[in-house]
Formats: sequence, structure tokens, C-alpha cells
Amino acid sequence: EKQPTSAKYEYESSAASSERFTEELAKRCLKDTKLDVTIFYDTKIKAVNTGKISSGKESITQLRTNRGVIDVPKGVQVLNAAGAWVPHLMALMGVYAPVYPLKGYAMSVSANDVLFKSKDLKPKDLPTRIVSDKYMYTSRLGDEVRITSVGEFSGWSTHPTPSVEAEFREEAVRQFPQLEQYIREAKTKCGHRPYVADGILLLGRVKEFDNLLVSCGPGSNGWKLAMGSGEIVERLISGQ
Repeated sequence: EKQPTSAKYEYESSAASSERFTEELAKRCLKDTKLDVTIFYDTKIKAVNTGKISSGKESITQLRTNRGVIDVPKGVQVLNAAGAWVPHLMALMGVYAPVYPLKGYAMSVSANDVLFKSKDLKPKDLPTRIVSDKYMYTSRLGDEVRITSVGEFSGWSTHPTPSVEAEFREEAVRQFPQLEQYIREAKTKCGHRPYVADGILLLGRVKEFDNLLVSCGPGSNGWKLAMGSGEIVERLISGQ
């Protein structure tokens, strides 16, 4: 009914799932014997202990968590790359970070499930590639049809706001009426994008400390910038 007003052709990119990627990355880090990686799950940093060094700067010595104390030996570098939680952790050390949690909304529909239950629908009736407009972004990754929408400022809550969730579903149904039954039943997931007002990365050493670095990307550009920012952090930590 509505004709497209523009089109974007991305010839090198394809859909991805940050959830699947993160879980797979964690598995590989733990399985690879060449890597020395320890992952602490369900661990929240409650306080950070520091001490003055000869240069006059502070040095992080301990992370106090809900599951005990993590000592930071001399010479060890600490990287704060906690996304929207970066400002919380920086505040524990008396440093302000201009990062704000932008709550995003997402839902997933199984293409296989739809085609199995709705015999009148064919594979060509479902989204096969990225579909985007001003309010919504839909992508296809294998069986998964993932629908995401605009962000909301509401603190660090990850619970959907009922009025926003209802509007999200209505817009999804408007765009994909053939999937209405499944959109109505899909669970809405919310997570935080680290929003930076000017869109510029917070990346590098924190000048007040001798062993603290930060890497926090603007929410919408994080995937695009991750490889480059990761390489810069690696160089800084190794003394380059």
C-alpha cells in the first residue's frame, strides 16, 4: 500500500545475533587452551578499592563484588567495557561518564513454526532480508525473524513499558499482517544500548588512573566499530 521512498543495499553485511555471538564467544574462550580466560557469571561490582602511586595517580587494587573480592595485582590493566553500565562502574571510582541506557525492544518469530502451522503461507511470504523504516528494523537469520524497534529512556529497567510494548506490536502487525498471530504471542525482550549524545566512542585510558581503560561504543554503531576499538585497546594494554 505504501511505496518505498528509499532503499539501502548492503552488499557485504548480513544479519547477526548479538545474543548467539556472545554465548558462542564465551564457549570458545573457555575451550581454547591457548587462551587464559576466566569468566565470572552473575557477579556485580559493588565497590572499587584504589590506592595512590608515586606518580600521584590512583591505581585500582580491588573489585568488591556480591560474590567476594577480586584482587588486581600490580601491573594488571582493568578495562571497563560494560556497555550501558559503564557510567555505573565509573561512578564507583568518582568519574563521570556521559553514557545513557537506551532501552531497545525486540521480538523473534520462528519462520519454521509459522510455515508449519500456517499452511497458506509460503517462504516467500516471510521477510528474507533486512527490512527497515523510521520506526522498525527487521532482519532474518536462518529460522529467526527478528523485529526490533525504537529506543526508550527509562533508567536501567529491562522490563517493557506496557504502552510502548503495545505500540511496538501494533507497528509490527501493520508491517507484517500475515504474522499477526505470532507477533501477538511473541515475548518482548528489552536490553540497553549505550547511548552517547555525540555518537563518539569513549575509548582509551582514564587519565586519573594508571591501570584503567574504557571502551564504550554508541549503541547503534557498536558492531561496526568493535573490531577497530578492540585492536586499539589491545595496543594500549600491551604498551604501544
